[in-house]
Amino acid sequence: MKESKTISQALQEGKERLKAAGKDNYVFEAELLMMDICSLSRVGLFTQGEEGISPQQAKRYESYLSQREGNRPLQYILGQCEFMGLPFFVGEGVLIPRSDTEVLVEGILEVSKQEKIDKIMDVGTGSGCIPICLAHYGKMEAYGVDISPKALDFAKKNGENNKVNVRWIESDLFSAIPDDLKGTFDAIVSNPPYIAKEVIEGLMPEVRDFEPRNALDGGEDGLDFYRSIIADSRHWLRDGGWLFFEIGYDQGQALLSLMEEAGFCKCMLQQDLAGLDRVVFGKLEREFLMRCNHV
Repeated sequence: MKESKTISQALQEGKERLKAAGKDNYVFEAELLMMDICSLSRVGLFTQGEEGISPQQAKRYESYLSQREGNRPLQYILGQCEFMGLPFFVGEGVLIPRSDTEVLVEGILEVSKQEKIDKIMDVGTGSGCIPICLAHYGKMEAYGVDISPKALDFAKKNGENNKVNVRWIESDLFSAIPDDLKGTFDAIVSNPPYIAKEVIEGLMPEVRDFEPRNALDGGEDGLDFYRSIIADSRHWLRDGGWLFFEIGYDQGQALLSLMEEAGFCKCMLQQDLAGLDRVVFGKLEREFLMRCNHV
């Protein structure tokens, strides 16, 4: 890219390159990258489009385009993304928040209008988007748990940036959660790895080659983490507490069965905007659990 180009000319070249690279949203992506380079709004791209782009900006835009042509996720290039109207820092080592997960958060907030959900724990928190949004919008006492120190570094930074107080815990599922928290949570929530191992190699390269494998791989059938969390969650939930999961579109009936077999009641599925199963949740009632176990 020549240094003498205007913003509009550089932007057009960026669109053409990303289109040639097979990016479906090439117009949107080229614009976002240029907005970041020039610190402009989308309107500014067009009202100031005839202004020149500096050599430093041209070099940076060239780097951005090359990275995107190499399938590095747009969010990693920009170092941030938006989730439920809030900004989140992301990068290699942390799963990128997706709109599917907004259905999960919105579902918890909806249930909390009728049920007491004041204290929640997010298992496998990644960027921290779930507990941060629940603390921000639901004013909940929130805990975020993850096995990855790198992910927790992002989560802590995101909590500070969004001015919410979330307690972060490094733990492999529940293994390092302090014992004094047992039986105290109104809800446990998780968007665990749920992709079947054999499917991962067929994912789009942005996901397969860049996002953390341990945040994707759910074992042979994609259900390994669900089984573990369902089995252990009853020790951490209060009587009447709720368990919420994000799930793959084809896992709804399997998760309903797993939760009901474990003694959760009032289990329900919630669909996303495309009408696909996306969230499953149920309630822990110890009397019901005892009946299920014939105690």
